[in-house]
Amino acid sequence: MAEEDIQETTPNPEGGEATAVAEPPTTSASSAPDSGNEVQNLDFLLDVPVKLTAELGNCKMTMQELLNLDLGSVVQLDKPANANVDVYVNQKLVARGEVVVAEDNFGIRVKEIIAKS
Repeated sequence: MAEEDIQETTPNPEGGEATAVAEPPTTSASSAPDSGNEVQNLDFLLDVPVKLTAELGNCKMTMQELLNLDLGSVVQLDKPANANVDVYVNQKLVARGEVVVAEDNFGIRVKEIIAKS
């Protein structure tokens, strides 16, 4: 027989039908997980693109207010000017930081990493 579950028949001491007992399958050493290989197997994930979003704040407005926006319009957000910016990766909050200017571009200085709860 190949490596299949082998069943033995054990006689029932009280008479009647015999009971079938299955032996557990044997595992080879090559199928045991190796923590070193697990890390190497996850390396392919390092090139997966993710969407990073920074949220300064938000507000609610009517469609009429939205249509009235023009160049130079100011939209008041629900956070104060000195509040931290929320950083999302694929719509999941991962960090908070502050807005900085780097070489005429906006950036975010991370001040807090959100721990997995």
